[in-house]
Amino acid sequence: MFTQHFNRAYTVRDFPYFVPEEESEYNFDYAKHIVEEQIIPGRWREDVERGGWKRNETIAERIAKHSGLILEICAGPGGGFTPAVLMKDYNARICMSDLCPTVLKEWHKHFAGMDNPPPNIDFAALDVCNLPFADNSLDVVCGSAAIINIEGDRDRALREIYRVLKPGGLFAFDYIFVTEEDFMQMPSTARETIKERYPTAFWDALGTFDALGYSAVEAVPGGKWNNKDDVSNLADLCRSLGTSLDFSGFIRYCIK
Repeated sequence: MFTQHFNRAYTVRDFPYFVPEEESEYNFDYAKHIVEEQIIPGRWREDVERGGWKRNETIAERIAKHSGLILEICAGPGGGFTPAVLMKDYNARICMSDLCPTVLKEWHKHFAGMDNPPPNIDFAALDVCNLPFADNSLDVVCGSAAIINIEGDRDRALREIYRVLKPGGLFAFDYIFVTEEDFMQMPSTARETIKERYPTAFWDALGTFDALGYSAVEAVPGGKWNNKDDVSNLADLCRSLGTSLDFSGFIRYCIK
């Protein structure tokens, strides 16, 4: 489904790799934790079997209704919006992607072991700052807590997402940030370390996004969230520094 739209060479194992198969050194502990603690099967049970997916039901309905080729960016061990979208349309054509190969290996293994796996799921290890798709080729790009977890140039990632969307395509994402007030309440050493590694955590402006030219943008305010129990590289860094982050956020639905 998606390979016909790739615009560069790639390595294939169980799925295409546009990044090295080996984990980055800083990612070893995170990847090991995902495997050893069986995080992905646990999240699937929580989200699908116990109804946790309903917290994303509204956005999943919008994504599933738009249909077509759906790219989930920064899927992570929670799978982003994919579990909820599958509950709305089990035949949805989704490519789960992440910069962390272990995340995708574990999702691939999880679905392969199911009695009735989703029939139209693809995987690709890639960098959202350099998406390996042709211009105007995808119908939907979506990401739950994706923008905050981009490692690299977030503005470039936003431009890449716009580039690969078809005219009329949907970019659906939730965006969270630490306000200046919450930032100043953190221990000074910790906040500077976190800001250096994850500067997007503290940006409440989307100047590049606003300049891209989406024909329609709907913003839905969200609530507050703390990452102390999250499974992510950012949360691991916070815990190592003896702190956590309080985020404010919203959801955006954007039509190219």
